[in-house]
Amino acid sequence: MKHKYIYRKASNAPSPSLECLLMASARELLTTWEVLQDKALIDKHLASLDKVYGANVEQKVRQYMREIHRNERNAR
Repeated sequence: MKHKYIYRKASNAPSPSLECLLMASARELLTTWEVLQDKALIDKHLASLDKVYGANVEQKVRQYMREIHRNERNAR
């Protein structure tokens, strides 16, 4: 007899939005770029994000990377 496990999400638990996940990925990739300067690695990770989260995610993450670089990393 096989048992089926049902995992229930608590009703008061917040679910992360896609935008927050993409911004976190952009922050991570920007830091990786600043440290390693490896374009092939960044492109590979961006392609994997497209597979996980859907089409046009790569452009959104690149835009977030630009915004973070402009507004937070180079703030005067």
